[in-house]
Amino acid sequence: MLLRTYRVTDKIGLFILKSLSLMALIMTDSMSVVLGVFSKGGLGIGGVFIAVFGGFFTLILRGLRLLRDILVWIFGKIGRVAGIFLGVAGKGATTIGGKAVKGVSDSTSTAMARRSARVEIDTTLAEDPLRTQNRVLSGFIVVVLLALIGVVVWATNRPTNVIPIVPLSPNLGLNIGAPTPVADQPVVVINAPTLAPTSTPIPAVLQSAGTLAYVVRERGQTDIWAVPVGTRNTLRIVNSPEDDRDPAWSHDGTRLAYASRREDSNWDLYLYDLRTGGTSRLTFNLAFEANPKWSPDDLYLVYESYQQATHIDLYIMLADGSEVPQRLPASSDAPDFSPAWSPDGRRIAFVSWRDGNQDIYIFDLNTGETTNLTKTPTRHEDYPAWSPDGTVLAYSAVESGFETVFTQELTGNAPPVAFRRGRMPAWSPDGLSIAFMVDATDNSATFITVAPFIEGGVATEVIQAPYGANSPFWMDAPLPPA
Repeated sequence: MLLRTYRVTDKIGLFILKSLSLMALIMTDSMSVVLGVFSKGGLGIGGVFIAVFGGFFTLILRGLRLLRDILVWIFGKIGRVAGIFLGVAGKGATTIGGKAVKGVSDSTSTAMARRSARVEIDTTLAEDPLRTQNRVLSGFIVVVLLALIGVVVWATNRPTNVIPIVPLSPNLGLNIGAPTPVADQPVVVINAPTLAPTSTPIPAVLQSAGTLAYVVRERGQTDIWAVPVGTRNTLRIVNSPEDDRDPAWSHDGTRLAYASRREDSNWDLYLYDLRTGGTSRLTFNLAFEANPKWSPDDLYLVYESYQQATHIDLYIMLADGSEVPQRLPASSDAPDFSPAWSPDGRRIAFVSWRDGNQDIYIFDLNTGETTNLTKTPTRHEDYPAWSPDGTVLAYSAVESGFETVFTQELTGNAPPVAFRRGRMPAWSPDGLSIAFMVDATDNSATFITVAPFIEGGVATEVIQAPYGANSPFWMDAPLPPA
């Protein structure tokens, strides 16, 4: 009877052990599902809950393991007591039963059954695979929970990216300042606003605006082009299949005088009216005529002509062509060319060889006198250009093997000043800058460049043109709409 009781209790203990192992396995799977859900939701606010729940679940597993060990110990004790009791009962049978043979037989069989039961219990307890699996799973769960807690702590302690607020520069033209941070609180900006892009400011040397005209010979044809100052939008001014050159805008910006070979294959003067789009011819002889310049009142044109058989001279005519052109009184038997009318309308600068060298002269219409301005026997000056106030004359010449722009004040006896490397100067309408042509050293291009007239200023490239571009002319007015 006691043996049966022992076996029943042994089976009940094994059932409880297996049930506890199954519960632990189910709770482990449930925990993995919960952890998966939280991992998909992120480690934000739920990170703390995961850490607390993980610690609580770890305590439950440890309690279950402790309860399991206690039950194993209790049932082990019960089995030992039952075995001892069975042994005592067997011995009693030999003395009380009245038959020695039967007592010995019962004692022997009882001892063998007890040893067999103990071996079975020890083997079951020692070699039960569920116990080993439970320990492995418990250790794995503890490791996972520790790793999860470490990840949560690392994620919650990461420093937040802080975008510093920098006061906007007043040069941006925006009346926005940095907000005042609250005391003892860090300033954190999650989504800093993006400043709207601002247009690139026009360099100071180009603030005069207006339009720059120039001449380009390309693909066997010479044409007049223009570019609005501050842009790179070039435009061909005169649409003709023949050569056009020497642009000169009237001061009111409505007419363009230039030289062309569009008729008779001869260089003559033409006038293009931007208001009407019409073109009129001003000269009609077979002589070479080119390089016109306007008087300040836009009534006259001075230009160079090869009417004399031996040399080129300067002539003056009415802009409407109503009178016969007249030779400039300052002309001589030597070549005279490249005229430039002063802003006051009473002087004309030009280039002449009359003293055996290419110098710049000034003819005074009031007195009829002609004065040599440069007087440089070793340097050949050309392309004179008046400043808008009439106090400075710019020109270019080769100096030390390089084309160089010079400026010379007309009051006093100030010597010429080397301004910049380049050729063919043209003043800005406000007189603060000078445009000129700069050829690339490899003859690949010519750059129209503008530099401030004051010392120390930075030159700015307006546009890159084909090599050999020439005759820049800076007009105050913008180009009319197409």
